[in-house]
Amino acid sequence: MALDNVLFELRHSEPHLKHVEADDRSIPKIEPGTTVHHFDKAKFIHEIEGGCPLKHPNNVSDRSAPQVAGVQMQPNPRPALLAEVKAIGGHNAVVSELKSVTSEGGGAGLALNHVEAPADRSAPMTDGAHVGQWDKRAFLGEISSPGKPLKHVDQVSDRSGPQVELDVKIKRHPHDQLMSEVRSSSPQQLRHVEATADRSSPHVTHTAALRMQGSGGH
Repeated sequence: MALDNVLFELRHSEPHLKHVEADDRSIPKIEPGTTVHHFDKAKFIHEIEGGCPLKHPNNVSDRSAPQVAGVQMQPNPRPALLAEVKAIGGHNAVVSELKSVTSEGGGAGLALNHVEAPADRSAPMTDGAHVGQWDKRAFLGEISSPGKPLKHVDQVSDRSGPQVELDVKIKRHPHDQLMSEVRSSSPQQLRHVEATADRSSPHVTHTAALRMQGSGGH
């Protein structure tokens, strides 16, 4: 009923509005002395099309050239190689000549350069290393045989115990006593509470109720 009275009062009563003096800052901030001119687009395009006299620069420091001081360029031998290949009949002629030379006498006709004392580094570095033979059966028999003598360890530093301070005292937890007290107590011995401050209901204001009514289409 209270909500209906509020809605009836809002619909039929004359509202009493307070006068508000507003400080409107929505206008843009323009510096004093700022003027706005008319933009002549046609004149601007005409100036662009007419061109502009450019100034000739003097004392230009051109650094676009690469730094090749002291570098000697040699011609590419590829054109000479291609000319030589074409002179002997092309790529197929070179391949045929190589195949004919290698097929005669097992390649004895090829003029190969003799290489002396090659630096072969393909072998692994095993200087001073010794590789023994692993007897798998003896190893398994040694593991499976019982009664292997163990070495006695002297001066054992056992740190497995917890670090407990000297003044720390450990008491027995009263869990059993607590549970026995809970079992022996009767629910009828509970005290009655008067003047209960029940705050379980939600705190909803009239404004929230009006927003809910407005969102429902009323």
